[in-house]
Amino acid sequence: MNSRQSSSEQFMQYLKSVGGSEADVSRAAHVVTDEDTVESVVSRLRMEQQQQEDGEPRDPSVLHAAAQVMISRRDEGDPGQHARASQEGEYQLDIHYSAGSTIRESIPVRDMEDAKVWAQERIEAVGAEFGAIYFPAGGGGTPGTGALASSFDRSVGWYR
Repeated sequence: MNSRQSSSEQFMQYLKSVGGSEADVSRAAHVVTDEDTVESVVSRLRMEQQQQEDGEPRDPSVLHAAAQVMISRRDEGDPGQHARASQEGEYQLDIHYSAGSTIRESIPVRDMEDAKVWAQERIEAVGAEFGAIYFPAGGGGTPGTGALASSFDRSVGWYR
């Protein structure tokens, strides 16, 4: 991905690569708040989808990618409120299971490339589809909080 693109543009490219489009973001009735995380937005998008008359289920990777675009656009709109740059340090791994649950684990390495190797092995070991590495700047230990450093999708690999 082009490093000159904003993170929301990069997430939009990813959304398109998994079969989604701008419509998946723009038609969402949910307005992202400061308290929202990627996981809470995915949950809202699932609920909206279930309430629609056509009820056509979307691929979980499309919902997740659309939520990442929405959160990224929120953060870009108020950069002082949200930490956007990852730093070397104590990374956290959120593992997203297909059943919708998420767990957070501390990553025992400080270098980002080493963290990605460790995280990918862990994600694959538990059979999960998605994972995200966060630098917990002000986010605490709650899944989906902190500065998103990188995301992993088994069908695509690592992306920011």
